[in-house]
Amino acid sequence: DRYCNRMMTPRFSPLARRGIITGPRFTPIVQALPSIVPFVAPEEIERSRGRRFAVRLGANELTFGPSEKAVRAMAEASSSAWMYGDPKSYELRAALADQHGVDPLNIVVGEGVDGLLAYTAHLLIAPGDALVTTRGTYPTLNYFVAGRGGHLHTVPYGDDDRQDLDALLAMAWEVDAKVLYLVNPDNPSGTWHPAKRIEQLVEGLPPGCLLLVDEAYHELGVDFDANAHVAVDDLRVLRLRTFSKGYGLAGCRIGYALGAPEIISAFDKVRNHFGIGRVSQAGALAALQDQPHLHSLRGRVAHA
Repeated sequence: DRYCNRMMTPRFSPLARRGIITGPRFTPIVQALPSIVPFVAPEEIERSRGRRFAVRLGANELTFGPSEKAVRAMAEASSSAWMYGDPKSYELRAALADQHGVDPLNIVVGEGVDGLLAYTAHLLIAPGDALVTTRGTYPTLNYFVAGRGGHLHTVPYGDDDRQDLDALLAMAWEVDAKVLYLVNPDNPSGTWHPAKRIEQLVEGLPPGCLLLVDEAYHELGVDFDANAHVAVDDLRVLRLRTFSKGYGLAGCRIGYALGAPEIISAFDKVRNHFGIGRVSQAGALAALQDQPHLHSLRGRVAHA
């Protein structure tokens, strides 16, 4: 415990305490934020309790692991790790475009869904802007919105434990939301909405409101074709996918967004262009190309 307290307590130099060195002038938004992180990592909890977990469950990691083809591809790519990754993720985007039947201009690759959520907040949320979400759904976007000075407006889950689309829509109109955030399939409830309901939600959006659909668990969902009929060029929708869950590559931090070129190209204004390493790109490409493994894995997860 003493070790953990030392690690978690900020250390201030004698000069700083005496006011001789004042340090950086943080923005008013940052100064108003609490000094916390949205999640406490399993490793941090293990260090604080002095022993390892028997099973890691809190982060929803795929303990079956990635495709063997992905593992081999990453091993082969490791010898070229001295080079930066392709900032355009050209080969991966081309393969993803082929997989989804879209143009590569409809896709941007980022550091998992969390990285893409941060960039989306950067693009759309200014101080005072409104975002609507479900109270208790995946919370990381809330953290990024707060960091931009935005206002969160939440509605509770419905009586069926699903995200209440009607309530979300009503709130979006009420507060003139710039973003309506939907996790489908939902984390943590495990519920989902079929494609027809998503299409109805899109048609009901207020002007200027973006439907941000977090599809991190899409590959493990019951409706494998959910949202397939939402036009990728629809300026009202942005969809996020990841290789962290169904593909078992959480440690590689790689995901992608599907959307209209006008939205996707905006990410180039704010994203870390060298944020995805060569090894991660190689692993994601090999995993994507091993669809038999993914479909086999879906059966194993359902059985488990």
